[in-house]
Amino acid sequence: MDNLKKWPVMFLIIVLVLIGAIIAILLATKPMPVALLEEYSLSTLWREGQAMNDCAECHNSADFHTCETCHDDHGAVELAGVRFFEVIDLTGDVPDPAFVRVNEVMPDQENMGTHITLFEFLAQNGVEQFESVTFITNDGGLATIERKHLDETAMLIPYIDGVRFLTESVHSSTWLKGISKIIIVGNDRPLTIDGEQTSIGRLLIGETVRLTVEGSDVMLTDETGQTSRALVANWTEGARLLPLLDIVSPAGVTVTNRSGETTALAYDEIQDAVIALVRDRVTLVLPDRGRSAWPTDILTIVSN
Repeated sequence: MDNLKKWPVMFLIIVLVLIGAIIAILLATKPMPVALLEEYSLSTLWREGQAMNDCAECHNSADFHTCETCHDDHGAVELAGVRFFEVIDLTGDVPDPAFVRVNEVMPDQENMGTHITLFEFLAQNGVEQFESVTFITNDGGLATIERKHLDETAMLIPYIDGVRFLTESVHSSTWLKGISKIIIVGNDRPLTIDGEQTSIGRLLIGETVRLTVEGSDVMLTDETGQTSRALVANWTEGARLLPLLDIVSPAGVTVTNRSGETTALAYDEIQDAVIALVRDRVTLVLPDRGRSAWPTDILTIVSN
């Protein structure tokens, strides 16, 4: 009988020893998920679990879920020593159109969580109020989002191709990466074309063309008398003028600038004309004429 009474005690001792050994092994090796519980709070793990659950809407369980899934498909890169010298062409209805260097916007890009909100980025460049923002990538992607659909979660983050946009307020298909141009459409419409009020930002997100202007031949003759030739030029992108006019084939147009000065142009002078930003000014580009003949700071265009 005494032996029978000893068995439960011995069994309890063996169980306690095993539990102690397991705990010791866990503390020594720190396998998953013990390491997670030691490094992160339960509330943090809960939030991460919710994020992974959201990701499951896009990814199949067969290849889900690794760090590369988010970093390659959705997230930014955080690589020490990688320099981001790409520039963003900030243009449209902005006070000072410019090429903005990514590494100047986000100088601490090597730290985890590096970002700048879209509103902060625009405010730094003088944009407080706007109607929409358009992101264009270096591989031809485009996304236009109205101001009312953006909130403080809209941000720019460093990416190996320069910069990436993401936000919680708009579908992830708009989270473009490798952004090379941002076009702002402002609330104001300072440009009038045959009575229709518009702005350069609105024109740039519509149908545009790229023109080569101010081309010049250059030559170099070497010691043997051989001459090499090349063509140097500038290019500009803007909206073609003729489709914006009420008259299909006008005799000409009258252009008025901010100073009230007017310029009359005949039809043959405006056949290939485009409205573009040249040196930060709204300009009527006339490809067949020199830059000095291009009306700048234009406010109104009237066809006749």
